[in-house]
Amino acid sequence: MQATADRLIEVDGLRLNVSIRGQGTPLLLINGLGGLISSFDPLRMQLPDYCTITFDVPGIGQSQMPDSPLRLPRHADLLARLLDVLELPRIDLFGVSWGGALAQEFALRHPTRLRRLILAATSAGPALLIKPGDMLAYFDAGTHAQDSQGLAQSGHRRNSMRTLLKVGGVQRMLSQNPRAYYHQLMAVLGWTSLPRLWRLRAPTLIIAGEQDWLTRLYNARILHRAIPRSELAIVPHEGHFFVVTSAAETAELIRGFLQKGR
Repeated sequence: MQATADRLIEVDGLRLNVSIRGQGTPLLLINGLGGLISSFDPLRMQLPDYCTITFDVPGIGQSQMPDSPLRLPRHADLLARLLDVLELPRIDLFGVSWGGALAQEFALRHPTRLRRLILAATSAGPALLIKPGDMLAYFDAGTHAQDSQGLAQSGHRRNSMRTLLKVGGVQRMLSQNPRAYYHQLMAVLGWTSLPRLWRLRAPTLIIAGEQDWLTRLYNARILHRAIPRSELAIVPHEGHFFVVTSAAETAELIRGFLQKGR
């Protein structure tokens, strides 16, 4: 597939902001909660030998806000329709955090569209993806914003949802629209993949940050045990945002895993 600029594509009555870069095997990237296309820039720079495709999910960035929240299965079907429009019969798929939940649902509903699956900083159920207290604190008018140095700080503060949202806003990586977060949280309300993971047959790589305080390490181990033909990689000394802060290491794990199939 030839590289193109970002463009708006209508899929099932919704305008989606889609970005395609590079040439080679198509690798679709699904963002985390509130993630904008630009949050994948560090990772995509490390993968010039792939055709990387990503998009703003409905309600995020320049993608159209639905009238009401879409459930996760609807998001997965919408993604399949987007692949139809892009004329991509099969893809490699990478999902991080909330996007990892969507990647699981897509793999379960549309298994024939998938070559290989990569799940990063995610879990089999939404209750473990974020801490509600951190989300509420972020939208509290009395909360003081972190500056752009927040991402470089160590320990719990560095990996808290409040820090990620504040720094992501400063660096234009995350949406600042509260309604968008509401829609995404409603999409995974009550959702779990755990009873169905045994059905996944695509080779799967699970990547986790050693010090991820939001999606704790045991979530990756649960996925690894539940998904047949899966591998587990742990990024040392990293938290929930390792796709950005350790983009080169993450890209190397992705490349090594995808090249095994060739």
